[in-house]
Amino acid sequence: MMAARLTQLGDLSAHFSKSEFACRCCGEVNIDSALIIALERLRALAAKPVLVHDGYRCPAHNLKVGGVPDSEHTLGTAADVSIPGLTLQRMYELALQVPAFFEGGIGVYDTSFLHLDVRSHPARWARVRGQYVGVQELVTTPATLLAKIRGEAASGPQPA
Repeated sequence: MMAARLTQLGDLSAHFSKSEFACRCCGEVNIDSALIIALERLRALAAKPVLVHDGYRCPAHNLKVGGVPDSEHTLGTAADVSIPGLTLQRMYELALQVPAFFEGGIGVYDTSFLHLDVRSHPARWARVRGQYVGVQELVTTPATLLAKIRGEAASGPQPA
């Protein structure tokens, strides 16, 4: 039974399939494996499915949907996701606990989804009523979580 599930869902990983990440206009799939690994870590932390709303975008589709010219979506390093039953705040807190997202991009949208990417530098933003603003307009980073993440990043994972 598990093999059938992997065939249907997991042609990228145990819980994600190519069809979830395919460009909505041409069907092309170009996804960085680091993104899939990070999304699997997020799913494990949430203990719930992560819904992918948008993954790879060809340049033409990116232009059509109003994406920025150098969008991480066009590089295959980004996904717009939500986790049913969780608030934006909780999704943001969980994303911060995934090193690839903490060190990469996290965008928070007032339409109840996160943009997550595995770029090589931290980037944070929010979009409220169509305007880009600081992430603090929609969510807060708990001081204890931030201290824990920074401590682990500086010293590496601690043994249990």
